[in-house]
Amino acid sequence: MDNIPQAQKKYVLTDIMKKRKHQSSLNEERARQIKERIQKKKQKTKDFVHPEKFVDKYRKQQTAYSYFKRKERKQNLETVDAKSIPINKTLLVVRIRGVKDISNRQQKILKEFRLNKVNTAVFVKTTVDIWKKLKLVENYITYGLPTRQIINDLIVKRGHIMKDKEIIALKSNEIIEEYMSEKDIICVEDIVNTIANASENFDFVTKFLVPLKLNHPEGQLKSGKIKKPLTKQGEWGYREERINSLVENMI
Repeated sequence: MDNIPQAQKKYVLTDIMKKRKHQSSLNEERARQIKERIQKKKQKTKDFVHPEKFVDKYRKQQTAYSYFKRKERKQNLETVDAKSIPINKTLLVVRIRGVKDISNRQQKILKEFRLNKVNTAVFVKTTVDIWKKLKLVENYITYGLPTRQIINDLIVKRGHIMKDKEIIALKSNEIIEEYMSEKDIICVEDIVNTIANASENFDFVTKFLVPLKLNHPEGQLKSGKIKKPLTKQGEWGYREERINSLVENMI
């Protein structure tokens, strides 16, 4: 008889524990659902873009496009004096501004030069057509005449080639010989000579080269200055030989 109350007591305790465990599971599930709802609400708030931002972006793009069209008309109306252009010379072109307020046409030109990112650089051989295109996007770039030493430093320290969609660092002359020997280019010096002299294999070499990734120069290319031309104490535009001192701090 004494064991019966004890058995009933154990039964009651077990039943209570089961209820508590079930309630705890319900609480955890509710907490998880509440957390998910909060996260979804935050994500929706994050993804939502105020219409004013679209209007502001469109206005800036239209301003940039208007500038581009005025410059384009001026270029087309004026006869370009080839004597004032360093024809068949090597230019080093550096992208210094982003695409926040750029026109679509200018963006296409920069893509054609493979200057898709800020602080990247490419070598181009100057022609009248190339010069016109540079002028049309020069408020996003700076460019000039590189010395042989700067070309050498860029190739040795930043040089990569693209082969079969694979980017390969120019760590040895064996790599250069493997991919460029068909044009009798077998070492770094051959690449430097080809670029510096803008020789007949210039296009072959520069197509292999991936756009050079540079560092941001300390104390230079400040946000307030990159929006102004060199002629107004800014940063963008044609630097002639002064491009070398800038790029030296970016290698």
